[in-house]
Amino acid sequence: MLRCCLPNRPLQGSLEDGNGRASACNRVELAASELFSLPGLATAYHTSVIVNGEEFFFSDSGIFNDRVLTSHQGQPSERVEVGWSTKTGARLLHALAPHFRPGSYDLIRKNCNSFSDCALYYLLRTRLEGRFSALERLGARASTEMLQRFTKGMYVPNQEAADYRTEDVIDAVERLGDADPEASSAFEAAARSRAALSVGARVTVIGLRNAEALNGQGAQIVRFNAVNGRWEARVNATGELKAFRAENLRPAGELIFEPGDRAKIHGLQTESGQTLNGLTCEILRYKHEVSRYEVRLGDDTKALKGENLQICLD
Repeated sequence: MLRCCLPNRPLQGSLEDGNGRASACNRVELAASELFSLPGLATAYHTSVIVNGEEFFFSDSGIFNDRVLTSHQGQPSERVEVGWSTKTGARLLHALAPHFRPGSYDLIRKNCNSFSDCALYYLLRTRLEGRFSALERLGARASTEMLQRFTKGMYVPNQEAADYRTEDVIDAVERLGDADPEASSAFEAAARSRAALSVGARVTVIGLRNAEALNGQGAQIVRFNAVNGRWEARVNATGELKAFRAENLRPAGELIFEPGDRAKIHGLQTESGQTLNGLTCEILRYKHEVSRYEVRLGDDTKALKGENLQICLD
């Protein structure tokens, strides 16, 4: 399953060769796990891409990254080295985040394998091995009713993915070329930060409209479900296992803000941060990938920890 000896190369950033060209020093791997089989038709796989030991995968809440292979429960059935890239994981996030936004996941049309295919092309100009996307090719020829029957109701089409085409993303990546690494500085910070959601993490449920009784309840994350791209958590009060979008979960113990709320900034220690203390901002969203709130200050946006925000009562 794993390769043996690897060359002794640096694992961060892009170095230059003697001619001033970027050299490939970022190790790229593919992780894969079997989800289920449709006998005589296809086997469904979940795949993700690993750059320098950090996993990147697509979920119903956009692209996530961590270092413990969360999307495979820590143990993918396959993990293979694909090659070495001049591009970092942060630059991968910068390039593909606009194409794999929250709420656009679809088990057949736009899934983890769609992301892995595009990620491998961006990093190495290679494509995902065909056997991992057999279900998607089957789905392209089958009706929605047939797919729901074959998957025992697991497949529910997402209209947000109706117009998705992997080749369109590949074309966009091709036009992007070798973009300036400085453009992805915010994503470099994201790649170094600890994600808010992981197996075993304690969370608070918020913002549910169809199951409002669960709002405010504590829960513990059990696993990431690659079939629907959601997080399964066991509710403390009832012991029930429920599937949640990341937008409906917050780290336990943190002050909870909703999009549109107003908050006052406090407790920032850096020289530039101290100039923001006392200012009022608008909450835009919670960024699980960096465990911070994205807030608006005039025409600018910042990513701040919950501990640096207070409820604004005026």
